[in-house]
Amino acid sequence: MKIPTLRAPQNKLLLLIFLVFALSTVVWTLRDRTPPPWDPSDHLRYAYDYYRLLAHADFSGFAREFFSTRHYYAPLVHLIAAAVFLILGASKLTGIGVNLLSLAALLWSVAWISRRLYAKESVESEQSASPGWAVMFLSALPALLSSSYHFSAWLVHDAFLDFPLIAAAAVSFAFLIRAEDFRVRRYAVAFGVSAGLGMLVKQTFAFFFVLPALYVVGRVLWTRDRRAIGNLALASVVLILIASIWYAPHWPDVVAIYRENQQAAISENEAPLFTFDSNFFYVHAFLSMQMQVPFAIVFVFGLLYSLVKYPKESLVLYLWIISGIACFALVANKDVRYTAPVLPAAALISTCWIGSFGTRSESRHGFTSAWKLVVVIAISAWCFVSFFNAQWPRSGFGTAIDTPRYRWMVFARNYYGFDHRPLPEDWAVPEIVQSLSGKAPTPVFGVVVNLPYLNPSSIALYSRLLNPQRAGSPLIDVRWVVEPSLINRIDECDYILVRTGLDKAEWVARVERDVEKLIRDNPDRFIRDASYPIPLPDAEAVVFRHERK
Repeated sequence: MKIPTLRAPQNKLLLLIFLVFALSTVVWTLRDRTPPPWDPSDHLRYAYDYYRLLAHADFSGFAREFFSTRHYYAPLVHLIAAAVFLILGASKLTGIGVNLLSLAALLWSVAWISRRLYAKESVESEQSASPGWAVMFLSALPALLSSSYHFSAWLVHDAFLDFPLIAAAAVSFAFLIRAEDFRVRRYAVAFGVSAGLGMLVKQTFAFFFVLPALYVVGRVLWTRDRRAIGNLALASVVLILIASIWYAPHWPDVVAIYRENQQAAISENEAPLFTFDSNFFYVHAFLSMQMQVPFAIVFVFGLLYSLVKYPKESLVLYLWIISGIACFALVANKDVRYTAPVLPAAALISTCWIGSFGTRSESRHGFTSAWKLVVVIAISAWCFVSFFNAQWPRSGFGTAIDTPRYRWMVFARNYYGFDHRPLPEDWAVPEIVQSLSGKAPTPVFGVVVNLPYLNPSSIALYSRLLNPQRAGSPLIDVRWVVEPSLINRIDECDYILVRTGLDKAEWVARVERDVEKLIRDNPDRFIRDASYPIPLPDAEAVVFRHERK
């Protein structure tokens, strides 16, 4: 049932949430001077390369870049970022424009799903005392919650693929639910389009739909409704056609990155598959690092309430969460980011109890609207606390509960230091790039350092962003020398970048030791050109000019 008189309040609340969170993210990005870490630098670099070709109308080059050049990641986020660059120019700030678009999509889709699944009793019941408040809370609170979880709040200011993936999953589930077991053709096609585009956001999009897809396909086939079966087939064809545009030419790259991840699991000493630590990793990450304990408690209550009150309506959400966590548990390489797209489902389950807000039946069971309003206000307040703690934490501030086996985050930063306040250190990346720019021919620069903010990816990104020409070519040609097997690349380089202070460093790659010895043993081949301070104890970033043989 549509309620036109309530649309404006719902939309105004969602718009207010978007503006507050988007403004915080923009200010954070403007104040933070750290270069984007490895993956975000790579994604912004790919976006810039598409942007450069489009800005110069080099469509044949764009086709080669899209279809032939090796890319390990699906391209939709890069293409959207490239479109933003075309309009607003390329910068670290415009690079997260796709995240702000994703934030709007996430808020809309979660609000819509919540109303669709849980508003029926409040809206349609003649006994409802205050359906307007119920529907408004059902729109605003789960949408607010989904964007306030610790992981959502910090991911929005970094150019990882995971925040757009969260939004893509939520939008696709909204269309899947709206398709009503594929009885509604236009929404079935809309789901096919959104799911095809979701596959172009990141390959792991499919993991969150394995169990929901099996369930929905089974339901459609069980009904023997020819129209629904036809719509399902049509949606599947649309999905496959859209996804195959990139996957068909890049399937070897997809296999290659999967194998690299498998190898990374060995080098990072991940727990073996099917052990307790491997199986429980994402469950713990879900409740602790992604949500943090206060919202985990809200989720457990909502889960129990949904099992009693809304088991049928919530089934697709259960499958959404189980599918994502179970599929990634079967992948050897573990990373907390990977299962973040289950958070919208968690937000929806956590707030399902608002669906009976204001009904007489609720009052008869003793859980009055007044108490529920207090709970809604309390959760809403903590949403803002959680969001701003992720983006603007006090230095050194955080709370966790340590158990013999696991650490449970309550109010803390936790993800490799990426969820931090804006920091003043630029790690000399702009200075290093500018010192080598303008040399002819384009210098070949070997980067040995491989730290989160000083690495080949960040140097390669800034060699693009710092070009004063619009959509200009990279100022330097960066070569990755971050593994022992790549050390021979130094012979191709005009300059190399290393760091000092290895004896006092917490972590040193083997290749850094090898290159340090190479420089020490060949002083005539490696001439110190410049040095730059970096925020590490007794360490500098040093550029050596390489005299080729």
